[in-house]
Amino acid sequence: MSNDHTLLEQRIRERAHQLWEEAGSPQASDQHFWFLAKREIDQQEAQLDQEVAGSFPASDPPSSSVITGATGQIAAPPGGGEATNSGKPAAIDAASVKRAKRRAK
Repeated sequence: MSNDHTLLEQRIRERAHQLWEEAGSPQASDQHFWFLAKREIDQQEAQLDQEVAGSFPASDPPSSSVITGATGQIAAPPGGGEATNSGKPAAIDAASVKRAKRRAK
């Protein structure tokens, strides 16, 4: 049995028990509450699936992240220095060197 299936079964079991208690704990109605809970959770899952249907998969990083490097700035020029939006290297100062060394670690 897969872990996802086990988690789903646990959610259904817990919700069925909650519904059973809310109904006054009637005798011999466990299947009834199981099916009610399963239907309720299936509807919740379907709604969530619809809400995220148009979103990107979690494996796709946002286009402006540090991971992709798509920040709107030109990459650092060969030989060091920081790039600017003008394409010219920024002035190199001690703080820039320290930041670059920290990033490299």
